[in-house]
Amino acid sequence: MPYSDFKSLKSLEKQFGITYQFDHIFDQITPVNPSHYLLHDLEEAQDYPTYSSEKAKSELMIMPVIKEIKRNNPTFQVFSGFNFDVDITLGLNGFCDFLFSKEPKILEIESPVFCVVEAKDKTVEEGFAQAAAEMYAAILFNEKDGKPTPTVYGCVTNSDVWVFLRLTNKQLTIDETRYYLVEPSISNLLGVFRKIVESF
Repeated sequence: MPYSDFKSLKSLEKQFGITYQFDHIFDQITPVNPSHYLLHDLEEAQDYPTYSSEKAKSELMIMPVIKEIKRNNPTFQVFSGFNFDVDITLGLNGFCDFLFSKEPKILEIESPVFCVVEAKDKTVEEGFAQAAAEMYAAILFNEKDGKPTPTVYGCVTNSDVWVFLRLTNKQLTIDETRYYLVEPSISNLLGVFRKIVESF
């Protein structure tokens, strides 16, 4: 059962004991102004038919944001579309849209994995359970490799709306704040990502 088969938060509670709540995750975020590179990429993306294609959104609108995060802080590595088989018997296997690893100069996924970004075509809500399963897999992956991370972050986006998640001790918190690719929200979005990267 790959990550994409996790469709509901209830299934996570039943299988892994993961409970969830809605709350504000981040306080005192320092905004990060988007560079002209990012603004140019997002403007160009408007010339492409991204509305009904998850792949197009991922390539043209989400990846530029992730490149901007790494441009601002190159102390981590990004894996896009990599297979992340952690425990097939638990259904924690399959492809992840984006994974962040603390090791900056690696070609294969290594611990600690500290953030996942899941792209969805329609609503962000449809990706909460899948992202949480990937986050739980990251915690297990790090533990097995002797680099435990009690907290792992995630983000679900349909490119228009961005929602962050935090998993700590099988408690999933879904951020009540939503972010968008327009000012001033995009600066706060980049600020949140910077805070996540700098916390590891």
